[in-house]
Amino acid sequence: MIKQNIMVDCIVTDPPFGKNHYTNRRKVKGTIITEKGIKNDSENNIELLDTVLSLSNQVLKNNSHIYWFCSWDKVDIHMQLMRKYFTVKNALIWDKKNHGTGDLTGSFAGRYEIILFGHKGRRTLNEIDGTKRHDDILTFSRIAPKKLLHGHQKPVDLLQFLIKKSTNENEIVLDMFAGVRSTEIASKLSKRQYIGFELDKDIYDISQQRDSELL
Repeated sequence: MIKQNIMVDCIVTDPPFGKNHYTNRRKVKGTIITEKGIKNDSENNIELLDTVLSLSNQVLKNNSHIYWFCSWDKVDIHMQLMRKYFTVKNALIWDKKNHGTGDLTGSFAGRYEIILFGHKGRRTLNEIDGTKRHDDILTFSRIAPKKLLHGHQKPVDLLQFLIKKSTNENEIVLDMFAGVRSTEIASKLSKRQYIGFELDKDIYDISQQRDSELL
C-alpha cells in the first residue's frame, strides 16, 4: 500500500486487460511464466481496474502524466474507466514492427498495442534528442520470443521513451503492475526513482534474473 504522503511524478503501467490472456509464444528452452494466464486477467476485473485508477489519481501529483497500456478490443472499457479520473489526451499506438499470434486464417495479423495517455492537470511534454512533439505512433521492436520472461513484457527502450517525455531526472515513476520489472529498469537507466508492485510471487521471483540490467 502506498502511504498517503508519498506522491509520484508519473505512472507507467501495463494492467491485466481483462481477456483471460494466454500465449502460444514459447522460448527456445522452457516456457513463458504467463503462458497459462495472468493474475486478475478475467473479464470481471473492471472493479479492480477502477480501484487502481482511483488510487492512481490520489498518489499522482498535480500536472503529471499517466501511461496505461491496453488492447484494441478492451480500449472502450479502459477509456471509460480512465476518463473518470484523468483527462485522456491520446490513444498512442505502439507499432511492434512485427505481428504476434492469434487467428492465423480469419483475422489480420496484429502488430500494435494501445497506450492511453492521460493528464492530471496539465504538464508539457519534454523534448527528446531535439524533437519536442513526437507522433502518436511509437515504433519500437517487440521482444524476441526467446528472450521473453512474461507474455506482456514491454521493451525497455519504449518505456524509457515514455518516462523521458513525462519526467525529469530524480522524479518518481510508479508501476502498479510491475511484472518482470521492465519499468524499474527503464526508470533507473533514465536516472529516475521508482516504486513498483507485483502480486504474483512466481513472476517476481523470475524478475530477479534481470538484476544485472539494473544500475
